[in-house]
Amino acid sequence: MIAIRTHAVAAAAYQCVSAHKDSPREREYRALAYTLPSMILQNGLAQATGFLLAKGKDEHRALLDDLNAVLRSSAANGEQFHEMVIEADLAQTMRFTRQSLEASGWIKRYAQGVLGDDPKHPGQDRVSGDT
Repeated sequence: MIAIRTHAVAAAAYQCVSAHKDSPREREYRALAYTLPSMILQNGLAQATGFLLAKGKDEHRALLDDLNAVLRSSAANGEQFHEMVIEADLAQTMRFTRQSLEASGWIKRYAQGVLGDDPKHPGQDRVSGDT
């Protein structure tokens, strides 16, 4: 069977997000994961990864490392991935951005499914809106 790239990205995202289930910083990680795709779209990949790196909190570093892991980049960690992004030429930046949007979308989906409630509306059922 031939592995489809999207399937590999989704499987990697699931593994990364699942590792945060019941962790002390699960809620904060989930909230960041929800915002990552829009952060990349609004600010650009270099600024989004720079923000996660600059914050330095466990959940920010974890999300950056998870993005790097899902992308299966040649970087050893999220910090090196950020360096690759800021040193990239235009074509590489566009490729990194496209791939990061796909990966962050999967991370967000799995954060919703695996980690639970929308952080803006805790306790609400995601399907019906009931509490």
